[in-house]
Amino acid sequence: MKTIIWPVYINSNHSRGEGRRLSIEDAVEDPKVREISQVLRKLNIEHSVEHAKAFPGSWWEHSGRVEAERGETSKIEFLRLISKNIKASRRSSK
Repeated sequence: MKTIIWPVYINSNHSRGEGRRLSIEDAVEDPKVREISQVLRKLNIEHSVEHAKAFPGSWWEHSGRVEAERGETSKIEFLRLISKNIKASRRSSK
């Protein structure tokens, strides 16, 4: 099943009202489309990146979005998986 992932969904600097889908504990600080793409590539998940797109709630910020094949996983679990891997990637690059 294809799903759209906007960086704001996993951004700990945004409120739920602004579009965040995960809890603060599960979210990541300022995730980038590039990081989401790297995680999906590492997990061998088919995806495409659209850099010029803007989240409707913040139409002036062209943060981009990722369209990914998530299989049978729920969207929330899929977002948690991505967030967890971004956190691990940031820790290992320090």
